[in-house]
Amino acid sequence: MSKKINNPLANVSRKCYFCNVETQDQSELKKSIKIWLKANNYSYAWLAERCYVSEATVRNWMAKKLIPAAKVHIIREMVKELPLVLPGRVQVEEETKITLSLDAATRAALEKRAFAQGKTLAEFLADEVPHLGN
Repeated sequence: MSKKINNPLANVSRKCYFCNVETQDQSELKKSIKIWLKANNYSYAWLAERCYVSEATVRNWMAKKLIPAAKVHIIREMVKELPLVLPGRVQVEEETKITLSLDAATRAALEKRAFAQGKTLAEFLADEVPHLGN
């Protein structure tokens, strides 16, 4: 007879430390993982190997499936050990976290400007934010 163990964290909101999103809505988490992989020149195959799953499983996670909590934990630990490599133009003197709440039209306009410059939205904002105080 197996004994069911209650998980004390089952109802606790878990937030990803590097992207600050709920695990139930993983769109921002997945976007952050993709950016992190690309910035560090890692592939889905590389991530799959470290999560002990197939590359197809990682592709499914990124496309439509939820990433299981245990695998999110593994990815968080990897991000801690292998932080995002920022482009040379970005200088970080201290860690600053900025959260922007953008309406759909503003986000679309910013993404269009970023794309026109061959950048991700995060790269575009990293370049533009320092100029806001001038």
